[in-house]
Amino acid sequence: MDRDAAAGNDPSWLSGSYLEMSERWQPVLVCMGGTQTFRENAGGLLPIEPKEDEAAWNRRVSHAVLSPFAMRIADQAAGLIMRKPIQLTPKEEGGEVDEYWTEWVKNVDGYGTDLDAFTRRLVLNSLLLGHSAVLVDFPTTEPAENLLQERQLGLRPYFLEVRADQILGWRKEGESPLAPVSQIRISEYVTESVGMFGDKAVRQIRVLERGSYSIWRKGDDGWFKYEEGTTSLSRIPLAVTYSNKVCELMSTPPLLAVANLNILHAQRQADLQHALHVAALPVMYLKAYEDTSNEIALSANSAILLPENGEVGYAEPASSAFESQQNFITELENQMRNLGISTLFSQTYVGETAEAKSMDRSDSDSMLSVVAQDLEAALQNALEMAASYVGIECPKVVISRDFDLQKLDGTQVQQYMGLWQNGAITLQTLLEILSRGEILPDIDIESEIELLESTKLAGLEMQAVIDEEVEEDDEDQQYVAEDVDAIIEDNDE
Repeated sequence: MDRDAAAGNDPSWLSGSYLEMSERWQPVLVCMGGTQTFRENAGGLLPIEPKEDEAAWNRRVSHAVLSPFAMRIADQAAGLIMRKPIQLTPKEEGGEVDEYWTEWVKNVDGYGTDLDAFTRRLVLNSLLLGHSAVLVDFPTTEPAENLLQERQLGLRPYFLEVRADQILGWRKEGESPLAPVSQIRISEYVTESVGMFGDKAVRQIRVLERGSYSIWRKGDDGWFKYEEGTTSLSRIPLAVTYSNKVCELMSTPPLLAVANLNILHAQRQADLQHALHVAALPVMYLKAYEDTSNEIALSANSAILLPENGEVGYAEPASSAFESQQNFITELENQMRNLGISTLFSQTYVGETAEAKSMDRSDSDSMLSVVAQDLEAALQNALEMAASYVGIECPKVVISRDFDLQKLDGTQVQQYMGLWQNGAITLQTLLEILSRGEILPDIDIESEIELLESTKLAGLEMQAVIDEEVEEDDEDQQYVAEDVDAIIEDNDE
């Protein structure tokens, strides 16, 4: 068997598309790994300087720190997209969401992670690497005879997150861009027990095809098929969400430029820190000093005898060198802020006009809206596959597009209250404005209005009863007063 044929039978084979994307992933993966990953890759990111010995280089590397600028921007963007809970609504007007999904979203991965937390992690990795995916799986046990038995056995579909760098390769049924994907290979690690207390991580390749799957592991003689089986789905159970799509299963990290600046910032910060460390220990020099046979004692109780033209001092660099280095680092931080998609960074600018802030928010909302829309479609696709496993109607997934962080202040609330009291807006409009301005929690406004009207009606009925009782009491008191007057008159006679 020739080399190409042997490589073609290797399930861990990296496709050309994967290798192309992996070059762009490297800076982002360093930022995701943080300071530890930066130090582990210091040979290429923080190379040894000429004439620098290895011990000094190791000390310089041990002091290097990578600030989490790129991760902070991605986390803030993911927080904006997921700032409101995901809503499950009926697909048809007047319908209802099955109670099964209400309970299922509380634990979507089998480890107690709810749908909101799982989706936040999913969109975070999508923003960092360009795309991420959801594998919809079902326990491999004997099939239940009916839905009731399935629920009694605790069998339920679950989600597994698959990062972009886990998808090693894929195949399509034809050359057409519209041809469906027929095979996907995923690299993953599982934990197996060893002895009574130990465990070990085992790498395996999961090969997904329409209606079937196989799991490959590497042994002494190479890769072998460890497990295989079938699925009840006619398609590959993988839903992909993109933040910067190029084509199917290919993307570009949207924060790649920020990641490169983040690494450059760490390099310059390490240089400045090392320079300050060296400058803090200046080198002493002696001019016209000829006695080199004895050691020089440096203390308050010793002195150095110099000739008439002798001089002693310390050699140290000029402070302007540090200032220029610090100015460059500050400029890098400003560039990362400008490239960040989070609108929160605009708050650091001084003298920015309201129109500029509105434009910044519009650009950010536009990008976040596209990401949120694609995320919503991917979750809908994943949920429909989960519904196909259990045979229950799938609800509609709704992700809020409201990314505006501006809350209403007290003055604005009073103004809207005045409009409602003067009849300029309806009560429903007022409640919707207060809800969007995060003055009120997420409530069903129509139900709230109905409850308010019924409460008012009950109050009016109660007031009517009270008024009636008051009138009866007044009449009784009048009758008693008349009786007392009559008795007094009889006594007088």
